[in-house]
Amino acid sequence: MALLLAVLALSAAPSAPIGLVIRPAGSEAFTAIVAGPAPGEATGDFSGTVAVNGSAAELPVKGPAQRAADGRLQLFLNLRYADIPADWADRFRLGNFDFRLHGTVGRRERVDWSGTLPWRDVSIDGEKEAVSRFVQLSALKLTRFSILESEAQASVTVRNPFAFPLKVAAAVYRLLANGYEVGAGETRGLLLHAGKDNVFDFPIDIEHGQLLAAAGSALATGGEVEGRLRGELRVRLPGGDVSVPLDLAGKLDLLSE
Repeated sequence: MALLLAVLALSAAPSAPIGLVIRPAGSEAFTAIVAGPAPGEATGDFSGTVAVNGSAAELPVKGPAQRAADGRLQLFLNLRYADIPADWADRFRLGNFDFRLHGTVGRRERVDWSGTLPWRDVSIDGEKEAVSRFVQLSALKLTRFSILESEAQASVTVRNPFAFPLKVAAAVYRLLANGYEVGAGETRGLLLHAGKDNVFDFPIDIEHGQLLAAAGSALATGGEVEGRLRGELRVRLPGGDVSVPLDLAGKLDLLSE
């Protein structure tokens, strides 16, 4: 799953009866539903701290606690992306992560959960829809058309909800028009500024034959066709590059500038 959700997980060891579901709530916050052994007759609200991968940065968390049908305790922790410590991103690992979650339920029952979990065991509600909240296609247009060469440009808005910047090592993408692959491109060395929308213009080299096959008469009259940008953003972290998928639909404007 994409970095914007992956670095937020709080989970547990596969050997323990603990699970995690991430439920995005808009572009500023999410709910982490953590389930584990119920201490005593725990009911009420949970209050405590969580940390990942040995980080000394502990994030205060709180939320309702309830018993699940299987008897485990479920914690509904409401968190903001902007509150995630930068040290967690610096300690990110591709294969798995460690966590520790400590606190109390109803001010009486103690919760102490910790362990290691592979990323593949983290469940995310509406993963594709969640990514679309952070990556959007603003414009798609043909910028030059000639006998020798043609170019297009995609304007993509990427929101970084964290309070720290992120580096994009590369954006690699393909352009489709009316279902035909008509071009491709690559852009390197991008910076996602903290807490804001970042707009990037991605140049695309066009294949003439494919564009003619896809656009037909619309190319001569300067109309629009169905376009789609597919590829990935490779976000660079100390622990390795994380791929954020691109699959963005829009109208391709064939009126070259």
